[in-house]
Amino acid sequence: MSYQRIGTPKIYVDNLNWLFALGKIDDTDFSFSSSGSVDLSTNSDKMGMFDMKPSNLQQINCNTANDTLFITVDTHITTDSQVDNNFVAILGHNFLEAGAKFQIEQSDNNFSNTFDVGNQTAVVNSTVSSGFHVPANNGWSLVTFTDRTGDNDNRYWRVRIEPSSSVYSANLQIGAILMGETISLPHSPDLQINRQFIFDGVTKQTSVGGQTYANAQYLSGADWFLDPFNLSSTRTTPDALRKTGRQSWDMKFSYLADTDTFPETLYSADGIIQGNDFYTNLIAKTHGGMLPFLFQYDGTLTDGQDSFLWCRLNNEPQFQQVANRVWNTNINLIEEF
Repeated sequence: MSYQRIGTPKIYVDNLNWLFALGKIDDTDFSFSSSGSVDLSTNSDKMGMFDMKPSNLQQINCNTANDTLFITVDTHITTDSQVDNNFVAILGHNFLEAGAKFQIEQSDNNFSNTFDVGNQTAVVNSTVSSGFHVPANNGWSLVTFTDRTGDNDNRYWRVRIEPSSSVYSANLQIGAILMGETISLPHSPDLQINRQFIFDGVTKQTSVGGQTYANAQYLSGADWFLDPFNLSSTRTTPDALRKTGRQSWDMKFSYLADTDTFPETLYSADGIIQGNDFYTNLIAKTHGGMLPFLFQYDGTLTDGQDSFLWCRLNNEPQFQQVANRVWNTNINLIEEF
């Protein structure tokens, strides 16, 4: 999508870090295993794949092996009606270079019985083949799905990785795995949108003679194996000529129905977990900007390099009732490096 035009936005919020921040799960609920002897490299760690830092690449030493790899999470959500995951994003990876494919699986009994999720849709950099997602490029991937087994088998989730051919062709690198829920906002924001490029890594100082000197601690974010949101069939050196400046977006949403704005029951676990509304998914599950999320400018367009923003909520939105059961609000988003 050229020019990053705003349509009806869609957001992708990670449930795992939301649960982690609440103390519902901890690092003992995450695991990495393989069907053979493949393991993480010495300087890599299972939690590094869930730290929401796509530039913090973790390496799995699997080159020339044929092991099946399992990245598993126990959410401790045992109420079937509270299942809420419907997307997985891997920000920063070299699946093509490593000759790897992945599948999303879920279970209620730690995979004594395994169910792969249903109705899988390849949104960015993936082709679905026999239940597996096969990325056509290095960079990043995004897939959505629905729960094939109704509201069952939602406690344990895992990413299953296998060679796309007979063996892996390189060590696998993974930046950040997100698993959570999408929400499509009810409509596009108001016409007046403010966009800014902020150079908060640049400091300026004026000398006693009136001259200005500047220094840059950083001008852009770190790469995610490739430049952020880039896709390539080859390993490329991050381009020094890439975008600089941190994006900021300020937009207002008017005339939101209360059913699209707030959960039906605010003070209950079911209300928050099952809510598909503005407050639950954008404010509560990011803890008001504590956790970043994936923002899609227009939910109908999926150019993997120009349709998304990795960002945080940068304000505490206020809600104004403008008619019976109708609300306005304003959000400010700041790009995450």
